[in-house]
Amino acid sequence: MIHLSTRSRNTPPSPIRRLAHLARSASEKGVEPYYLNIGQPDIHCPRLFSEGVAQHADIHVSYAPSEGIQVFREAWASWMNREHGIDTSPERYMVTMGASEGLVFLFTTCCDPSDEIIIFDPTYANYMGFAEQTGVRLVSLASAFEEGFQLPDTSVIRKHITSRTRAILLCNPNNPTGVLYGEEEVERLLDICHRYGLYLLLDETYREIVFDNKPVTSAMKIAPDDEHVIVIDSLSKRFSLCGARIGSLYVPSNGLREKILHLAQARLSAPTIEQLAATHMLKQIEDGYTAEVCATYQGRRDCLIRCLQKIPGVTCCEPSGAFYLLAKLPIEDAEHFASWMLSEYSQDGRTLFLSPARGFYSIPGMGEDEIRLAFVLEEKSLEHAMKVLEGGLEAYKSVTK
Repeated sequence: MIHLSTRSRNTPPSPIRRLAHLARSASEKGVEPYYLNIGQPDIHCPRLFSEGVAQHADIHVSYAPSEGIQVFREAWASWMNREHGIDTSPERYMVTMGASEGLVFLFTTCCDPSDEIIIFDPTYANYMGFAEQTGVRLVSLASAFEEGFQLPDTSVIRKHITSRTRAILLCNPNNPTGVLYGEEEVERLLDICHRYGLYLLLDETYREIVFDNKPVTSAMKIAPDDEHVIVIDSLSKRFSLCGARIGSLYVPSNGLREKILHLAQARLSAPTIEQLAATHMLKQIEDGYTAEVCATYQGRRDCLIRCLQKIPGVTCCEPSGAFYLLAKLPIEDAEHFASWMLSEYSQDGRTLFLSPARGFYSIPGMGEDEIRLAFVLEEKSLEHAMKVLEGGLEAYKSVTK
């Protein structure tokens, strides 16, 4: 075989998508999977976005400025002020192709190869892929299922800081656990970053999706001018615009923002039409839109937990935000079970596409009996999907004795 780079060989397959070929095969056989593996919202995007696309149907589609279209950056900053009372300068926003590109930019600008970023297991699986692409070493600190995935003590975090540590990375609300970390926890991490001269990278992609009337937490409100803070954001989840590929970085540091701009210039620009359409949407979106979205997901969370509690041997941690939860199954190998469900099991013509949780842990041996469930289906579909899960677990036990 012609040479393949070490980085490409070491980049792990996505636990969210790596069983997609089995899902396609099931569909070809007439068995339709419930897609609980991926955070693809089924809620329609705001009509205002579609209107914005239509308004620009006849324009010359040129490159956008590498830092993002100015009116879009202004619209995003203005929406943050209306939604959360956070007054930020549009100049601090760098528009990226989804949050993913923003994270790659940060790994590249904040770290040299072999530098370290502290993360908390379980974590968003694609962080591991970004680390392999950029030569960054992720230092994983465990958070326990049995303790609700709370962050480690400060002393534990400090013990893992070395001369190569450059940042601490946290997704809040969390993917894959659904844990919402409050202001005290964010401030605790920021204090550590101040003491050791580190960046605090806050992935706030799910910021508005919080349950039980808990307050939204944002580092932009806690420390809007702190140069240690960088906020990663995206339109994908709260507005159901995953395919638009529009994200942003909020970067108070002028020096860091300049270096990120150099990377952005090398890739030219984020999508033009999508930025213009999103500008139209953000300027006119009604107050209460995200609260309505939140209420929908809270109803689905409650439905999913009720159903899981009825399945013998299954336990889960109740999420306070995002639209995921981790569930422990009464089996030894969730990876094998997820593959078996797609290739061998169906009930009423349906099966399940699940994400084995092993891929969300970088610490070996963790998550072997866990799955991540995305509650991005209507409640009736979730109820039937959990009946399929219960039937699948019973059948799986009989074939793996």
